[in-house]
Amino acid sequence: MPMRSASAPKRRKPARRACPTEQQEQEALARWLNSRRLRWLHVPNGGARNVVTGAMLKRAGLSRGAPDVLVFSKPPGRKEAVGSAIELKRQSGGRVSPEQAEWLTALRDLGWCAFVAKGAADAIKQLQFLGY
Repeated sequence: MPMRSASAPKRRKPARRACPTEQQEQEALARWLNSRRLRWLHVPNGGARNVVTGAMLKRAGLSRGAPDVLVFSKPPGRKEAVGSAIELKRQSGGRVSPEQAEWLTALRDLGWCAFVAKGAADAIKQLQFLGY
């Protein structure tokens, strides 16, 4: 095995691209939805809250597992659909909770296109498939 001279540069491993956070994915999806001038909103269910604020929000209707994004504009490719509901996860990691799965099923039963997306690019791809 040849010896390296003291002045020879060390080989670096290629930098791993960090997986964007769910917040970064949400912001990217928001930019895309806004650029299409769609009627939509983000449901801010997550995040750390103190006990008093959490109780107040629950009394006001906060519901565990509600999808992250609700698009009220009808999907052009599915005229019979009410709108679209998206549970947005990171590109890697993240699991759908039982409450989230229940919400998605209930919304589908009510005529919504409801799906899980692994990152903004996946959400956009699925929305484009629906004709947005």
